[in-house]
This record gives sequence, C-alpha cells and structure tokens, in this order.
Amino acid sequence: MRKSKIVEWTKDFSLNNKKLDSQHKIIFDMCNTTNDLAHKLEHHPNNETYLEELKQTALRLFKYIKIHFKDEEEFMKSIDFPLIEEHKKSHRQLMHKTKNIFQSHSNDAKTLVKKLLYLIKHWILNHFLHDDMWISNYIHKAIHLNEIHYTLPMYIKLKSIEKDFSLEQNFNYICTCTLKIHKIPQSIHKELRYKNTVLKCESCEQILVHFENKPLVENYDILNKQYASFAELL
Repeated sequence: MRKSKIVEWTKDFSLNNKKLDSQHKIIFDMCNTTNDLAHKLEHHPNNETYLEELKQTALRLFKYIKIHFKDEEEFMKSIDFPLIEEHKKSHRQLMHKTKNIFQSHSNDAKTLVKKLLYLIKHWILNHFLHDDMWISNYIHKAIHLNEIHYTLPMYIKLKSIEKDFSLEQNFNYICTCTLKIHKIPQSIHKELRYKNTVLKCESCEQILVHFENKPLVENYDILNKQYASFAELL
C-alpha cells in the first residue's frame, strides 16, 4: 500500500518558470516514490530486490536533480539573482552528501534507508521549500524582506514532515481580520521570533503578530507598530 505523500507540488512552490516548475513537480513525485521504497525496505531489510530497487530509484532521482540544478543555476544567472553563489553552494553540498551516502552505505539496507529518508525530507524542507523561494521572492522584488513564502496552514503542513506538533503548546497570533486568531505551534513561534521572519494571513494577506497576554488595546498598538515597521521595508 502506498504511503501518504511527504510533499505534493502546488502553486505555492512556483518559481514562475514553466521549465523549473515542471522539474520540481517531477522531483517531488520521485521523492515520494523513493520515500515509499525506503519504508518498504525498512520493513524487509533483508530483501535484496527491494534494496536494489531503492538504490536504482534514488540514483535516478539524484541524477535528475543534478540536471535540474544546472537549469536552475542558468535561470538564476539570467535574472541576476544576487544570492546565486550561496545557492550554488547548497547545490554542491547536497550532491556531495548524496555521493557519500551511496559510496558508504549502498549495501547496508538499514543505514541506507535512514540516511536517504533524512536527506530527502530535510532537503525538501531546507532547499526546495526555503532556498528556492528566495528566487521567487527576488522576482517579486521582495528579497530584502524576511517573509516566509507560505501561508500558515501550508507552512505547518510542511514543517510537520520533520516534526510532530501534536504535543506542542500553541501561541495565538492576530492579523487584520476581525476576531480571527491563528494558532501557531511553539517551534514555529520560536522560529519567527529568533530568525526575525514573518508569516502572512491567507485571507487578508497581512503579517501575523503574536497576541500577547496584554489588554486588547496594547495588542493592537503592537500590531500597528509591526505594520509600520514592515511598511518601511517596502
């Protein structure tokens, strides 16, 4: 039985480039297939057929990713993307990690599964779902903002790939929507505070502000100051 997808491409991931978007869709599908095969081998670690199938599928995935990286780097160069060297460095790091996994663990089913699952999940989150969004933000002239590209529900869904939020405390955030409270898990709340990043409401498209245990008027004073600070960056 096929497991649920770890991630599915949506328009939220679009770089507004048909070729790169198409490649991202294919890579997401290949990552999901590799994830399924890894879990199958995890439950049958001595099955040589499953091991070989996983290795071949993962190799096809990373060969395709290598092609994609080349095309993406050419695109970044064409738009004068200012963070191109940092982005290319992340590409090299991923390919280096992948090479090490196959060189060191290709015949060790248990370790191969563990390493591949970690690489796929964390790479998707930290590269496709974060690093690549800087390209999209730059295209929209917003590279100077610490804005997370996704709406809160989408971001929680993506982060839940690597972390279980069910036991975490939730923090209340407000936007400009009347009487609307956004529940944000503690991990994401800490990330927003320490990384100085912001999320936007999917309805009013304004930034979310932590609703502290203060009188209502004080919270709205905080909200107004946050928007004034945000507006200065535009």
